[in-house]
Amino acid sequence: MKLKYISSILLFFIFFTVLGQTEDCNLGIGGKDTETIIKVFQLNDEQIVQMESWIEELNKANEVIEQQIDVLLEKHPQSNKEELQAMAEKFKPLRAQIIANSKIYDQKLVGILNENQYLRYINLCNEALRVPLKRLTSREDLLPE
Repeated sequence: MKLKYISSILLFFIFFTVLGQTEDCNLGIGGKDTETIIKVFQLNDEQIVQMESWIEELNKANEVIEQQIDVLLEKHPQSNKEELQAMAEKFKPLRAQIIANSKIYDQKLVGILNENQYLRYINLCNEALRVPLKRLTSREDLLPE
């Protein structure tokens, strides 16, 4: 009886840990791993050109946000704990927007993967205990989430 109880608790914690660690399976388009993405998914020339175009778009979109972050860091008072906390609260939505932008462009890239590339993506996500991103088609990428 005691062994059954301990086993149940152990299974609960294992299950909870696995579910609690699942995050989006981001590719990081526009980051420092562009060459890795090209090699791992064996992107063709057309896919590479499209990805490079999206990297430029992402960089332009994030540039405005990064400028806002720079202004926040330069001009916001930071002399005590309360001011730092207030600055952190102002920083959170800016950071969230950069992450959201990145996710959208990752979804666009996933959307142009062929079936074999997509299956490789799914398998890698599963191995990493990550949740695969929804594929965006050119029609869907204009719709807000």
